[in-house]
Amino acid sequence: MLKEEYKSYKRSGAILEKTFRLALELTSPGVKLLDIAEKLENHIRSYSAVPAFPVNISINEIAAHYSPTINDESLIPEKSIVKIDCGVSVDGYLSDAARTIIFDNQWQKLLEASEQALDNAIKEIGANISVYKIGEVIEKTIKKAGFLPITNLTGHSLARYSLHDGISIPNYSVSKNLRKASDKFKVGSAYAIEPFATTGIGKVVDGDDITIYMLLNKTGKISLHKKIRKVYELIKMKTYGLPFSPRLIYNENFSEELIEEAIIKLYEKGIVHGYPILVEASKAPVTQTEDTILIGKNKIFNLTRRAS
Repeated sequence: MLKEEYKSYKRSGAILEKTFRLALELTSPGVKLLDIAEKLENHIRSYSAVPAFPVNISINEIAAHYSPTINDESLIPEKSIVKIDCGVSVDGYLSDAARTIIFDNQWQKLLEASEQALDNAIKEIGANISVYKIGEVIEKTIKKAGFLPITNLTGHSLARYSLHDGISIPNYSVSKNLRKASDKFKVGSAYAIEPFATTGIGKVVDGDDITIYMLLNKTGKISLHKKIRKVYELIKMKTYGLPFSPRLIYNENFSEELIEEAIIKLYEKGIVHGYPILVEASKAPVTQTEDTILIGKNKIFNLTRRAS
């Protein structure tokens, strides 16, 4: 890895750590999710960086992929479990992390299960270590605490402008006959490790809503109405090929109605992909803890190490 690449990764992680410090200050029962998300996203931009994806604020049984919508009136509930998942892009070099905030002490052990699973996993990671060993560690830690990992959510490799770059890091022990010998941590590569713990059955299903999208067709070589094409061109200009929220283009002289119409048309034509909200299958509560690591020859760099 070039020295400049390492500096960009390091700066991305440092900005994200500062963003989570702000998130802890902002998040409390009765606060609008929209206010939290937009303040965190603007905080990232204040460092001349951009969000790697829309801020996710997933509550209780929602495990991932809820980002506040345009004019969202949702509030942080009392006695809730709040998962805040953020990412930062510095010239395309990405960091991705998540923290769980609880507002009821009954969820303390569930929170500690995902935190300890992450800590234990990172201790075992090194150059050329199998990703499947990490899945074993995560599952063992969470089960020892009396809970289950979410088995159909994984960590992932990152690359420049690519949030999920092909390698998945499981949160459970994968059968030996399904393992690939090539799935190892490689020097110079970055990875997001993200255990999810639940009191439920340990799987997520798609919810009804989609609040996060990503541009697939960047050429625009499909017939579009003039007003829809204007929205498409703005998305292309603003997203850098990364996931986005319709909120990103709301204040650019487009009405909420036009943005909704455009997203539907672009989705139907396969120009954008939608990420459904992910809900624990038995509607049980979920915690998530995530950090981004960078693999060196003799050292692992935790780019987003959470504050103790």
